[in-house]
Amino acid sequence: MPSVLATIDLGVLASNIDRVRAALPPHFRLLLPVKADAYGHGLEAVAHTAAECGIDALGVARVDEGERIRRIGLRLPILLLAPVLPNEVQRAIELGLSLQVSDPESARDVSRAAKGLRTVAHVQVNVDTGMRRFGVPPERTLDLVRALARTPFLEVEGIFSHLSSADSEAEEDRQFTLGQIRAFRSLLQELDQIGLLPPWRHVANSAAIIQYTSEVTAFPLNMARVATLVLGYPEVDRPWARAVVPVATLTAKVIALKDAAAGERVGYGRGHRAERQERLAILSIGYGSGYSPLFARGGTVELHGRRAPVVGRICLEHTLVDVTEVPGVAVGDEAELLGPGLPADEAARRVGLEVCELLVPALRAADARAYVRDAAMLDEAPLLRSGLSAGLS
Repeated sequence: MPSVLATIDLGVLASNIDRVRAALPPHFRLLLPVKADAYGHGLEAVAHTAAECGIDALGVARVDEGERIRRIGLRLPILLLAPVLPNEVQRAIELGLSLQVSDPESARDVSRAAKGLRTVAHVQVNVDTGMRRFGVPPERTLDLVRALARTPFLEVEGIFSHLSSADSEAEEDRQFTLGQIRAFRSLLQELDQIGLLPPWRHVANSAAIIQYTSEVTAFPLNMARVATLVLGYPEVDRPWARAVVPVATLTAKVIALKDAAAGERVGYGRGHRAERQERLAILSIGYGSGYSPLFARGGTVELHGRRAPVVGRICLEHTLVDVTEVPGVAVGDEAELLGPGLPADEAARRVGLEVCELLVPALRAADARAYVRDAAMLDEAPLLRSGLSAGLS
């Protein structure tokens, strides 16, 4: 049995997708980004479940991620959300991936590759409204879209932008985000007026869907990119978003128990001083397994239905927790580090991280994953590093 296990409840994922869809206008489209191995949840399993739920498109960061999705037989649209290297363009087109473009040069590279393959490449225009990472400036977008419309072997299927601060409720950030949304919608209206409005138009991420629902779902916008929300972590608190539930549970084994006398110091750097006679459990996870060193200040785990504080410094492969107030802890017990009982967003706030900064490294470093359809199936779940369980193939 694995020492560190990530259990992914695909039934919860499906329910979360349904809940989010129900909160949006009818026929509004959803694109699910599955980059970074679906945020550590397992790209193939998450993509397969999303397709079963009728998701409209998937998003990836790299060509190899798109190839993995195609390998399991999914033909739904896949958008490359980031630029790719010139030598990857041909393979992206062969796989039927949509490429993002933000300048005439990259568009010509795509056109030449598509011509060589005797096919039409699908592209989406990436507009930089303030993220300052990728994208064409708004003032140059109309010219780029006009040029793309004249470029052979290209079909412009979409246009999108990325919000930098949609999860913040600080007034300065709210005004900046609203400015980004207004700039993008204004651009779309100009494209509509000249007859070049692409079929897919999206600016919203998970946080924006919650905090700016009306602004990011009104015409001409017709799609949103949602990942953290359907994985169970609303980055902004609104009543309807509280219905989503964490999809992943991360557990680690108790591999040893230790008693510490009052006043005794334990761990690296003698980082913890026992205030009383303490019972300490040593867990089979550390920063080498993706468990953040920041949990040394304010981290907790759940054992036997009770919270137990992390004590001392996080080790490379081990973590100490104080289980003095948790009766009956034994070697071999499983401690929940993240999950429905200890949501990753709550744990992240406790140690000063964003939820994905905490969640993704921890899930990706797990020894194994168990894919289940429902928490009651946990004991029967197959253990997988990647791919689908037999029941999903």
